[in-house]
Amino acid sequence: MSQPAGLAIERPDIIIPDAGPLIHLAQADALHLLHDIGGAVIIVDMVRLELTQDLAKPEALRLQAWIEQGLQPGSNQPVRLETTETGAALYLARLVKPDFTMRNGGETAMVQWLGDKVAGSSRPALVLCENGKIPKMVRREAIDCDIDVMTTRAFLALAEKRGLIASANDIWLRMIAASPATNPDIEVWSQRRRPEASA
Repeated sequence: MSQPAGLAIERPDIIIPDAGPLIHLAQADALHLLHDIGGAVIIVDMVRLELTQDLAKPEALRLQAWIEQGLQPGSNQPVRLETTETGAALYLARLVKPDFTMRNGGETAMVQWLGDKVAGSSRPALVLCENGKIPKMVRREAIDCDIDVMTTRAFLALAEKRGLIASANDIWLRMIAASPATNPDIEVWSQRRRPEASA
């Protein structure tokens, strides 16, 4: 079911962002909001690859440093890197063809990780992405978990509603100044566990 941002999970145990939202948050100096809103920040192998395989891309060096800092023991903004079958498959494919790419690899790996690590648990998750692919994948895979999927702009609206930032629009304007094609929609897709599963 689709819900407005005001009905989002109060404090997700897990936040799993796609590459696009991470780039946009970095451009606006707002990566800290991931930890302000939720618990563990999970970066799957395919998303890390998308962020850092070309260090000439916007914010690649900054995000690489942010990830490395988050991996340090005792970090106040911890990050967990998670491997997936999708990432392993890409690694093997590149042994044969080094320039091999995988369409929708980040989204596929994120949904795979949710299915492997979160499905059937009581750990609520928040996914950040800029398109509707992940909700479709979650439905197709019938992943049973409490999950909110939202765009970066919806995430900013949520942060403002919770008093973490003074103005979502101010941060949004910094984002679109850096990346004018950023998705402008405030979209939230929510799924809650089946009642018989949580009983």
